[in-house]
Amino acid sequence: MPKMVLLPRMTMALGGYIRETTFPYEGDDVKPFPYRNVIVGNPTDEPIKIEVPAYDEGWIERHRKLGLIVVPVTEDDDFVGLFQMVKEKVKKA
Repeated sequence: MPKMVLLPRMTMALGGYIRETTFPYEGDDVKPFPYRNVIVGNPTDEPIKIEVPAYDEGWIERHRKLGLIVVPVTEDDDFVGLFQMVKEKVKKA
C-alpha cells in the first residue's frame, strides 16, 4: 500500500486520495467509500506516514489510532469550516 508523510503540525484534505467507486473491484465485500473528502491533521511533533488512497471506513479508525485528527466530510458538510476547525485543533495541541 502506498504511503504519504504528514508532517508535524500539518493539516491536509485527502480529496484526491480517495477511492470513490467500487469499479473495477466488483464484489460482495467491496463498498464505495462513503465520504467525499477526509481532513487529516497531525497534532504531534513527529511526521506520521498515512496510507493513501483511502479505501474503506476502517481507514478512519486506523489513522485515529496513530494520533491523527481525522474528520470525514460528506457532501452536505461545510468543508471550509471543518478544515479550519481541524487546523485550530492541531495548532492548540
